Amino acid sequence: METRLLTSAPEDLKLGAEIINRGGRVIFPTETVYGLGANALEEKAVRSIYDAKGRPSDNPLIVHIADFEDVEALAEIVPEKAKVLMENFWPGPLTIILKRKPCVPDVVTAGLDTVGIRMPENEIARAFIRECGVPVAAPSANVSGRPSPTNFSDVFSDMEGRVEAIIDGGDCSVGVESTVIDMSGDIPRILRPGGVTAEMIEAVIGEVQGGTEVRPDEAPKSPGMKYRHYAPKAQVYILKGDVDEVNLFLKNRKNAGLLCFDEHIPYIKAEVKILSLGSVKKPEESAKLLFARLREMDRLGVDEIFAPEIGETGLWVAVRNRLYKAAGGRIVKAKKKVLVVCTGNTCRSPIAEGIMKKNCPLWEVSSAGVSAFEGDSVSENAVAVCADMGIDIENHRARLVDREMVEEADVVLTMTLSHKAVLGNLYPEFKEKIFTLGEYSGENKDVSDPFGGDIDIYKNCFIEIEEMVKKCYDKI
Repeated sequence: METRLLTSAPEDLKLGAEIINRGGRVIFPTETVYGLGANALEEKAVRSIYDAKGRPSDNPLIVHIADFEDVEALAEIVPEKAKVLMENFWPGPLTIILKRKPCVPDVVTAGLDTVGIRMPENEIARAFIRECGVPVAAPSANVSGRPSPTNFSDVFSDMEGRVEAIIDGGDCSVGVESTVIDMSGDIPRILRPGGVTAEMIEAVIGEVQGGTEVRPDEAPKSPGMKYRHYAPKAQVYILKGDVDEVNLFLKNRKNAGLLCFDEHIPYIKAEVKILSLGSVKKPEESAKLLFARLREMDRLGVDEIFAPEIGETGLWVAVRNRLYKAAGGRIVKAKKKVLVVCTGNTCRSPIAEGIMKKNCPLWEVSSAGVSAFEGDSVSENAVAVCADMGIDIENHRARLVDREMVEEADVVLTMTLSHKAVLGNLYPEFKEKIFTLGEYSGENKDVSDPFGGDIDIYKNCFIEIEEMVKKCYDKI
């Protein structure tokens, strides 16, 4: 399919409207992201949107209008609080979900009895919709799952050859999709955070509920709730840690990218590709830059992208929502908590703890025993062997392992399979993070207990543990 490129000139908007009225698809700019539009009242045209994007059919679309009176043609009931929201935030980045009229096809709403309606603030968008003379159903104009497009070049890259026309409207001013609020029930509920914040909404209609997730068997009322969204080709991770920990974590990462704030860039020493999300004090900058930066990381060819933790107030909620969706919920800690477990916590696990503390700066290590007597001193031979290697464990005192220790650890490493079985039986809910040191290192063997042995047996034990720990460096 040949894609026609249009400007915002009146004659081009008219051409675009003609395509819509013939059942075609036209991409147009809004203040949030570019939208892939079709006649919202024509079922076949709407189905072609799903085809162009590769979008799941149970993911509803938002219907865009140009004037307030257009709501009456789409909504069965408009509650008073919904009218208040329209008066305060339309035109603007707010989608309001209402009970729909029969004229709205099921394909638009994914079979639900509600429809999401929005009046964009972007003047090109409203002029185009008004020229169409029909409401325009439009999701973001990207291949489904990819970062939403906020500039013409990204739209063209994704959708050239997939649609009849694209209107070039420059860069979008907001950069994240509209806030979606469900006004079809008794209690207003924000389904997707966006440019109109919860605080702004509550200031005019009172308290609202949040709820941005759905069960696997539940039909989402809003886009962005159910499926993996906003993801570049590289895997995204949310990276937790201070600057020093982040630098250590990234030190040996090959071909990695880092998204961070302007204020933090001077302190990043790791040799990774860095792109700014703007100032940590300006969420509007991050909102505008986020999707473009994710796409830019793909152009840089990185294999993995690490992004910062994001706040949970104001517009930061929308930025956080998109970034965490892009990461698919994958969160990594720059510094991991590791718990090492043996029997009495006087020989093997203190030795392992000492080795890890010396050699693994990104591990916060502690140890315990499944049958330990609280306060017991560490074995003299263990102290001596470690001292010869520059490791001081003389002041270590035995601890009996408990639920809190296991729960707080990111990884639990036991000396034997029997230790692992004991912990698995005691705390079955944490089984997925309990391993033997041998299996975690790829050795698949237990660490023999040196208790009661001579100094040479302890030396052999130290060497065995050290070799296994070295094989775990890159894994934890």
